[in-house]
Amino acid sequence: MSEKAVALRYAQPLLELAQEQKILDKVYEDMRLFKETGDKNPELLAVLRNPIVKGHKKLSILKGLFESKVEKLTVSIFEVMSSKNRNSILHELSKQFIELYYIEKGIQVVKIETSIALSDTLKKELKDKLSKELDKTIILEEQVKPDLLGGFILHIGNSQIDNSIKNSLQRLKLNFIKTVYN
Repeated sequence: MSEKAVALRYAQPLLELAQEQKILDKVYEDMRLFKETGDKNPELLAVLRNPIVKGHKKLSILKGLFESKVEKLTVSIFEVMSSKNRNSILHELSKQFIELYYIEKGIQVVKIETSIALSDTLKKELKDKLSKELDKTIILEEQVKPDLLGGFILHIGNSQIDNSIKNSLQRLKLNFIKTVYN
């Protein structure tokens, strides 16, 4: 079974317990904190994945870093994962939990790549339009890629809308080649 599938098997009951205890938003913040900490500190993830480091040591590290900052339920998932020797999937569990939370709350992450940074007004207009179209709350993640030359690439879930000048030029080139050689 893949790491993602195993993490999902733990994330789902964690979400349900958090809902039951009426601390879903707090546990979401805990999972975001853990994910961001792991993203910024690959050393932490390496320690959690290291089979030489014992589970109780990993749990001590996790408690030292997070216990005073997170809910008891979050600490308990660290304890469960340590007892089952599954610390290596905690980062993936946090990602799966966040995805489940977004589904539960009707949130859609949309990524946009542009050649220059979007103005705040344009970001708001885009979020409003997408929110209306998708009937979801939008989290817009922007990435500036000067090599696009202009236009944008929009990623919504597994879909991609490529309206960049770079892509348009590539299509024009392919059409020209087809026309010349056919």
